[in-house]
Amino acid sequence: MVQKLPPPPSVAINDPELNRWFLELTAILQNSGGIDPGSVPGLTDALAQVALNTAAITALQTGTGNNSSAIAVLQFDVSLLFGAIATINSNLTTLNARAQVLSGAGAPAAGLGNVNDWYGNIGGAAGARVYIKTAPAVWTPFPF
Repeated sequence: MVQKLPPPPSVAINDPELNRWFLELTAILQNSGGIDPGSVPGLTDALAQVALNTAAITALQTGTGNNSSAIAVLQFDVSLLFGAIATINSNLTTLNARAQVLSGAGAPAAGLGNVNDWYGNIGGAAGARVYIKTAPAVWTPFPF
């Protein structure tokens, strides 16, 4: 259904420039139903920039997808490393819990070694003994 444009408002009669604009708009709409982008200053450049921006956004979205995969791989690797670190810490705790055999001349100093460590007095003097650390600062001579 074709509609006829109503006559311009009375203001167009008082403003010949506005009246000419209405007439040109009416002619454009009647002839092609659209406006030639070349007739609008800057529209062609704006459309070109929109096309460039659209391509850049698409490239970034594609790159983001690739980065997401790489990030997932890195997160998996980090979780493996955390597991390995936990295993190493557990092994260190086990090693630290094992008794050590220490030696020296004379009785052991209170700060030496850990609980359950053994100490041999190898100074060669009479009364040389073996000691077991039974508390944080206590070396008990063997036999008890």
